[in-house]
Amino acid sequence: MRGEGRHADHAGRVVRISPASVAREAGRSRNPLYTTHRDILDEIEAAAGGPTPATDLAARIAELESDLADLRAAARRHAEEKRLLASENLTLLHRARTAEDRLAGSLRRMPDAPAAIPITPQR
Repeated sequence: MRGEGRHADHAGRVVRISPASVAREAGRSRNPLYTTHRDILDEIEAAAGGPTPATDLAARIAELESDLADLRAAARRHAEEKRLLASENLTLLHRARTAEDRLAGSLRRMPDAPAAIPITPQR
């Protein structure tokens, strides 16, 4: 079921379940499977239709590729969000500096402005 055979012909290879491979593992001819052991042949065919290591691996690769595509899309989206946030931060910084400069200019023009409030633009 795991694709691992013990027969010398199967050593080091992934083995599909088939009547020939089962007969080889059992050390018997495959002809009796077809003539007198139809129940065993049905079980072999049912097992062969199930997932194999190769199909499991292909499914896992497809799943990982899908995850990778999702992660790349998220990375692009986050990079765009970062760029927009940096732009907004620069806009807010410019507005804050402009407001500080205007406030400092207004306070300089007022003759009775309190001297204890130091307003200096921070750059």
